[in-house]
Amino acid sequence: MVNIGEKLKNLRTERELTLDMLVADMNQKFPELNINKSMLSRWENGINDPSLEYAKNIANYFDVSLDYLIGLTDVRTPTRLLAKQR
Repeated sequence: MVNIGEKLKNLRTERELTLDMLVADMNQKFPELNINKSMLSRWENGINDPSLEYAKNIANYFDVSLDYLIGLTDVRTPTRLLAKQR
């Protein structure tokens, strides 16, 4: 089973983002979170897991469902988008 850190790293590398680039982008989009490179590195390496608030914003940033990010499903599409497609 893939953990949240592996999912985060895969999403970041798919977009060809460095940790610094992701930090800058996320802090611009979600300034109230004040994310730093050390936090992202610890999450990606499985040292810590992001809190629910951070995880929700990571899912939002990458346009994936929170269930996908935490490994409950392999479906990336956020539920809110699936509902609109019906």
